[in-house]
Amino acid sequence: MDELLRKLERDADIVERALDKPIKRMASRQVWVGERGGAASRFERDLIDRRRQLRASMRKLIAAVEDVKRRTPKECTVVEASIGGV
Repeated sequence: MDELLRKLERDADIVERALDKPIKRMASRQVWVGERGGAASRFERDLIDRRRQLRASMRKLIAAVEDVKRRTPKECTVVEASIGGV
């Protein structure tokens, strides 16, 4: 579980920033543009919302793994191991 947490935390920064570059390009207006409120604006807003969702999902995933780790005993009896825990 420690290895999973390390990997998630290491990759979280990359994943959370995955949409930063396209959002900056859209904001620069050097790529797809259109009238205010048009398809380009809606696409840009959708990208921003997806980035927010992606960041929130990564944080929830890490928190869930940390929670399971906290609740998992470091040791168990032979009986608990054979029946899958208590």
